[in-house]
Amino acid sequence: MKRRIAVKVFVISFLLVESIIVLLGYWYYRHSSDSLLDAQYEYADQIANKSNDYLNVTLENIRNLFITVGTDSRFQQGSSEEIIRWFNNSLLPYMPNVYNIHLLEQGKLAASTSYVQWALLDTPSLSKELEQIKLSGIVYWIGPYFSLPSNYTVTAAMKLPSTDGDKIILLDLYLARLYDSLQSQSSNRITGEIILLDRLHHPVFGRPPYSQYNVFNKSYQLIGLEDKWFEGGWKQSEQQTAAGQRLVLTRVTNPAIGWDVVWILDKTALLKPLQKTISFTWALGLVSLLLSIGMAYTISVLISRPIRKIADSMNAVSDGQLDTSIQLNRQDELGLLAKHFNRMTAHIRELIANLKHSEKQKQISDFLALQAQIKPHFLFNTLNSISMAARSGEYNKVDQLVSSLTTQLDYTLKASPGPVTLREEITALESYVDLMHIRYPGKFSFHMDLDPLTLERKLPKFVLQPLVENSIFHGLVPDHKDGVLFIGTTVGTDGWDIMIEDNGKGMSAKKISKLMDRLNIHSDNSKEITSEENKNGHSIGLVNVHRRLQMMYGDRYRIHLESTQDEGTRLLIRLGAEPNEEHLDRG
Repeated sequence: MKRRIAVKVFVISFLLVESIIVLLGYWYYRHSSDSLLDAQYEYADQIANKSNDYLNVTLENIRNLFITVGTDSRFQQGSSEEIIRWFNNSLLPYMPNVYNIHLLEQGKLAASTSYVQWALLDTPSLSKELEQIKLSGIVYWIGPYFSLPSNYTVTAAMKLPSTDGDKIILLDLYLARLYDSLQSQSSNRITGEIILLDRLHHPVFGRPPYSQYNVFNKSYQLIGLEDKWFEGGWKQSEQQTAAGQRLVLTRVTNPAIGWDVVWILDKTALLKPLQKTISFTWALGLVSLLLSIGMAYTISVLISRPIRKIADSMNAVSDGQLDTSIQLNRQDELGLLAKHFNRMTAHIRELIANLKHSEKQKQISDFLALQAQIKPHFLFNTLNSISMAARSGEYNKVDQLVSSLTTQLDYTLKASPGPVTLREEITALESYVDLMHIRYPGKFSFHMDLDPLTLERKLPKFVLQPLVENSIFHGLVPDHKDGVLFIGTTVGTDGWDIMIEDNGKGMSAKKISKLMDRLNIHSDNSKEITSEENKNGHSIGLVNVHRRLQMMYGDRYRIHLESTQDEGTRLLIRLGAEPNEEHLDRG
């Protein structure tokens, strides 16, 4: 007895009830993980703000220290030895995050808590920044940088009013101790690492696995993190490293110094506590998964796969793929539908096969005829130049012309008549330009700027040479100034562009309009080039190229011409990402 679709759907519906177990297990896991992550994210935000508050307290203590020093009599009247003892005994013990204190008078070091204070002003980056300190009572932040007295540090500097002239007090931060203090703001309830970033998102301080110190350039660098992650004003973000590690970033920006305090949490590590609580759910999920696999396979074999195959075949036919057929060995309604579909497409293929074949052959013949028109035109000009050089007795020039012509003929005759890559076309074009340099020495220079992504793009053979020939003969040669010929290519979002530009004689607006009218007339591929256009090299070259590109790319091809009298001409060609091989399939 033949089974009908209704019976099969009933059986499958019964199996669907079993999938409720999977859905419930999945819902429980997602709800539990989301709740856990939300709690951890909120706690991470609190920790980041707490670390930032500690950083604010440190910065406020530094500012208060500046004020204290500026108002103390020892700062105004004390000797260097007395000031150093004051710094060491009364100030540094109460500033755990300050490494050294220095005093500058008139640009020279007057006192310092460092044993190698003599090397302080030998640090180029510090000396350069000290020159920018002009206003009193403002905290200037310098660094991070490496100095011999304080190693890798950031310096807070303030110019203080004094009756003895300019005095600047410097405080070098003990970044390792400050980092440990910020890291200690978290508790055992959250596991993460902290990094400090400056205003440009460069690391000020951090430790593995997300940052490390580079001993060669004496600075910190990010590990596995990308600078672009920290663009924008986000507070919390999820990112994935190149190694597949999923991270949760929580950022707080310090308004006083502009640093970012960034907490980095491993999302996988956050979910580990949840894994211990859902072992039973996973076991139940495994059983449900096996049931789901069986159910999915049954649906695919009995209903979904045949329906999808029929639908895909119908879409293919609607797109013009009339050779599509459905291989479906069934005895139900779907099998009967597939048989009628195959019978219908077979009749359609039989009706249009001859018409499609003849149309394709006509397109191929038209394309080859257009391509062949270029060759005698170029060969005539070159042989004429060789003849003139021979009559003038310039035998070296004749030899060079013949050599370049041989290269051109080798490319033209031996290469396949089908589409070529831009790389091949450029190689042939360079040989042609060498030939033109021999014919017109010192008349023009040739430059190229090619996007490497365009070198393997396809275009008809012998497209660039006629366009360059137009620029040379109609733009650069008739002009009396030093000529420049430029070819450039770029890749866009929907295709690629070719630009040919010269600074030669140019054309009037009227001449451009007539030339564009000719191109519009020849947009119909069935029209032939007239005898009047054959006399005008400028027209035949451009019209020929226009028609061949239009045949290959169809509506994915655009051309634009710009020119100014006595200033030059620019030709822009826009091509689609791939040629329309349906219109130009020559095997």
